[in-house]
Amino acid sequence: MEIRTPKPLDTLWMKAAVVGSLWASVEIILGSFLHNLKVPMSGTALSFISVYLLIAFAQVWRERGLIWRAGLICALMKSISPSAVIIGPMVGIFTEAVLLEIFILLLGRNTIGYLVGGAFAVFSTILHKAVSLLILYGFDLLRILEELYKFAAKQIRMEDVSPKYLLIAVGVIYLIAGAIAGALGMRAGRKHLSEKPDAGAAIAVNLQAQNKLFAESSKQHYSLLFLLANVAAVALGLFLINFNRYLPAAVFCAGYVVFVMMRYKNSVRHFRKVYLWAQFVLITLVAAFLWNGFSKGVFFSTDGLVVGLKMTGRAVLIITGFAAVGVELRNPLIKSILYDRRLSNLYQSLSLAFSVLPHILSVQPKAKEALNKESLTFRYLFRQAEGLLQFLEKEHQNRPTIFVVTGEVRQGKTTFTRSLIELLRAEGCTVGGFLALGIHDAEGRRTGFDLHDIRSGAALPLCTTTPQAGALNIGNYYFHADTVERGRILLSEPETVGAQLIAIDELGPLELSNRGWSDAVEALIRSSTTPQLWVVRKPLVEKMIKKWNLGRVYIFDVGQDAVEDAAVHILETTKK
Repeated sequence: MEIRTPKPLDTLWMKAAVVGSLWASVEIILGSFLHNLKVPMSGTALSFISVYLLIAFAQVWRERGLIWRAGLICALMKSISPSAVIIGPMVGIFTEAVLLEIFILLLGRNTIGYLVGGAFAVFSTILHKAVSLLILYGFDLLRILEELYKFAAKQIRMEDVSPKYLLIAVGVIYLIAGAIAGALGMRAGRKHLSEKPDAGAAIAVNLQAQNKLFAESSKQHYSLLFLLANVAAVALGLFLINFNRYLPAAVFCAGYVVFVMMRYKNSVRHFRKVYLWAQFVLITLVAAFLWNGFSKGVFFSTDGLVVGLKMTGRAVLIITGFAAVGVELRNPLIKSILYDRRLSNLYQSLSLAFSVLPHILSVQPKAKEALNKESLTFRYLFRQAEGLLQFLEKEHQNRPTIFVVTGEVRQGKTTFTRSLIELLRAEGCTVGGFLALGIHDAEGRRTGFDLHDIRSGAALPLCTTTPQAGALNIGNYYFHADTVERGRILLSEPETVGAQLIAIDELGPLELSNRGWSDAVEALIRSSTTPQLWVVRKPLVEKMIKKWNLGRVYIFDVGQDAVEDAAVHILETTKK
């Protein structure tokens, strides 16, 4: 028997989960609102609000390291994008948090530290944008911008003014905006403290029924080889473009784009946006008109047109490549490496943040209504935060004990579990839930499974190898929807009342992809402390533990452990 005891999540990471999920809600609500209205500098506005929020929280929850942890959680929450990990925004969010944390650490938790930290956090948004454009279009963009500046300066007769002064002016504006955000956040936090509010009351939260953090998609196949191949393809494409191998570059990039569109389908949805193509056309035309100096009277340049097309090709390659890499980064194997036991605090806090995000979104006002609501104030946000913290502390501690029976395919997991349940019931243990009993033909070949209600003894056909119209096809089996629904009902609260142990045979790929009995298991974990007995194939045990962020787990291997020993361990737990 193997025992897994998770490391308790410390309060700092739990607070970071609360702040990170609140920050993510701001990004989702206001970000969508500003984006839909096509508001200029919407990223800067979001950065301003984020700095205000973080510095206000830093006044009340003063633990060192809270800000960068909240930033990391908020950034990683971007990974639930339906088609890919959104790398750019994730980097921008985390950079803001790290810069703010660094300056507060260096200068102290005082006015100077908050103002300087806020200034550079907001300033990082324009640096991030500049770096992104250089990555996208290359350094040829700098020459075009320089010529554009010269042309504009000539029109207003300011040729002697160096472009560096314009850059300095823009930078100063961003720094001042960041300092103002810091000052407002500092004022809001201190005002909240001066009012000496009562501790926030615990609130009722409907947690997200499906944890998407370790969910596996049945529609997308992942491969570490393809991840490396995509990185290599982008590098090769850039090499051909940068060294002016135009024909090979065009052929290679066109082939690569077609490959990505076929393998990753929705990953290149960016190309459906009209404004992106308008941007490509504009860049190409501007390069053609400005490359040899429009300010000098040269109105069109073939060399400039080639450079513009080269920049556009580079942008298409990078957008395509980053989209493909973003999809591959959702590979469950990579997630398992990133969130292994050495990073258990990060994984547990991130899992909690994912779970409470729908609740936070549901209680926040719509963006266009928020300006007239008290809910925009830090006082309201902090009451929500304290209530969430109390709820998460309670929820994190009340995790049911899970017993897992595991083994390879057809190694006798269900037989082991059935014998185990008979021993437990003989000792007076009340067992609820169900078993999946195999059906075999006259020659001993398995043709399907029946769902066996442990309490009543009733059985229903669960799946068969014979194709069925309207049935859910997984591998060689066709599942009956009404029986799957019956399994969900058997795991519901009315059906499990009075049970000392709840058996589920079995949990597999369906549940990992948030189908099958996934939502029922999630609700059971959240609402009940009754121990559970799961049947899981050996390769999937670790994935199940991570998917549901389980508490104490006892793992019985049918090839190594005796049924009698397993019964003793379970009885000791259920009778406590």
